[in-house]
Parts: sequence; structure tokens; C-alpha cells
Amino acid sequence: MANVTTTTAANFIPELWSDAILDYAERKFSLADKVMDFSSMVMSGSDNVNVPKVTEESTTAKSADTAVTYAANTDGTVQISLDQHHYNAKRIEDIVKVQESADLFGAYAKSMGYALAKQVENYLAVTVLQSATGNDTALATDNDPLATEIQSGLKKLLDAGFDYTDGETYLYASPAAYMNILDLSEFSDANLRGDNQNPNATGSLGQVYGVSTFVSTDWDDDGGTGDETMTIFKKEAIYYASQIAPRVQSAYDIDHLATSVVADVLFGASLSHATSSTSLGVVNFTNP
Repeated sequence: MANVTTTTAANFIPELWSDAILDYAERKFSLADKVMDFSSMVMSGSDNVNVPKVTEESTTAKSADTAVTYAANTDGTVQISLDQHHYNAKRIEDIVKVQESADLFGAYAKSMGYALAKQVENYLAVTVLQSATGNDTALATDNDPLATEIQSGLKKLLDAGFDYTDGETYLYASPAAYMNILDLSEFSDANLRGDNQNPNATGSLGQVYGVSTFVSTDWDDDGGTGDETMTIFKKEAIYYASQIAPRVQSAYDIDHLATSVVADVLFGASLSHATSSTSLGVVNFTNP
């Protein structure tokens, strides 16, 4: 009677690991779900993707008995370099037993999926979003934004022609900044908020001035001078492309009587404007 071994079941092993790891990674994507995703443009293979940036149009007054004049704008591009290739690898002995144990299998898959998602999220937060300086708003006290300071940041978006109430504007704060916002009665007292949320009971801000609000450890709260402790950004301000959306590969290693499992991701991201541009839909709140 033939037995099912790690070798004969090898075709099933990658699919099991892939489904489990990718499911956890995707559930942990937060920022990656709130940016402009151009991944479909790089599926054919390329190390860069040039995204056209359409020039803002203007109108011309029409004079009687004259022909219209056709505009010929020179549109720019934003280049996304697909240079972020990261992986997590494990060699797991007796893989069948791991898969037979739902708890152990889940723990491995969760660990590897989290590593991939964490890398993507950290890159978007620290390397991309927090590099923007054009609309920096300095706080008076470390990690302690006042309502007036948040208003000042939102005004910079309005000055640049952005509508922050469109449902595609997001606020991310460090744990310390988030808790300090939660301490502001304007956003925590149900009778002042005027909606059906009660942050004092739920511990969740939900929205601040109509902007969906989240907490993330990718924002600093160590009090360093100039550190970004909070960011408000528009979805259209960040361009992202993933050439290898988190994938999983595995192979049986007979020398080690184990299965090697490697999960990796290849992506890139860029701001839609220069880091110093006031027209960029990103406002970073910095510590004094």
C-alpha cells in the first residue's frame, strides 16, 4: 500500500502555504489599500513604470466668428521604481505534521504573512509618505496635536485644491498621538461629535473632521525633533505598483528531510509630486 508523503503531496503543499500566507498578508494591508495602485501596468515585466500625470486643464473664452484653439499640453510622468524585493524564508522539518496541526500551521503562515505586509506598510509610511515636506505642520508639543493644529494641516489641503471630505483622505497617527487625539473632547465626547460614535466607550476615533483615522507604529512617538508623528494624505498622492504580489514557493529538500518555504514580494512606490511640493496631497505633523 502506497503512503502519501511530503514528496507525493508536493503539488498540494505550495497551494496550502500560499493561501494561508497570502490571506493573512492581505488582511494586514492597511496603507496599501489606500493608495493609487498601478500594479496592472507592470504584469508584463519591467523594472520601472511611468505613470502619466495629466496636466490640469483651463478654459478659454470663445469669441464670436473665431475658431477654437486646441491645447497641446506636455504631460509629465511619475516613475515608480520596482526595486523593493523582500522575502521571508523557513525550512520546516516534517512539514506534513506541521500541516496536520492547525495551530502550528497557522502560526507559521501568520508569521510569514505578517512579515511581508509589515515591510510593504513600513515602506509606504516611512520612505514615501513621511518624506513629504511641502506641507509640514509643526506641533507645539511632542505627539500632542491640538484641534487647531489639525485644522491648520487640513487648510493646507484646501489651499492646494483638495477636498478632504471625499472619503479618500486618511489620517495615520503614532500610538501616542492617537491617544492624545482621543483625549480631545472635540473628538471623544459623543455630545460634541454629533454622530453615533462614542470613542470614550469604543476606544476608536473613527473619523476626525470627516477624515478616517488610524493608528500605526510606523509613525514615531519617541519625541525626536522633526519626527513625523502623524500624517494626513490623499489617496491620489501615492502611486504604488506590485510586480510580485506576495507569493509563496516551496520545495522538498531531501538532504534536510524538510520543506523549504519562501514568501516574497516585489513592489515600488512614489509620491505623485516632488517631496517639497505644496501641491502634494500630504500633510506631515512633526514634533518640535
